[in-house]
Amino acid sequence: TYMSFILIGIIPLLLYVWDYLFGFNANLFIWTCIFTSFGFILIGFLKTYVTQTSKLKGVLETLTLGLIAAAVSYYVGDLLEHLLSA
Repeated sequence: TYMSFILIGIIPLLLYVWDYLFGFNANLFIWTCIFTSFGFILIGFLKTYVTQTSKLKGVLETLTLGLIAAAVSYYVGDLLEHLLSA
């Protein structure tokens, strides 16, 4: 789980580093969401081999939990930014 946390967590960072180094003429937020979602799907798919559960259930469960965690962390960061800049 630690390696999956690191690998999925580095996806958004890599896109922003790519933009800084080479330029990326697209909406970075949308693309980080897309690539991170694919990462969650991959982790969910791989998880089904370990747990021997339905592939659809494993993918949907991991994707849903990942998206909820990402949304909560995004809004907590946004709230902290507003509180600290006020």
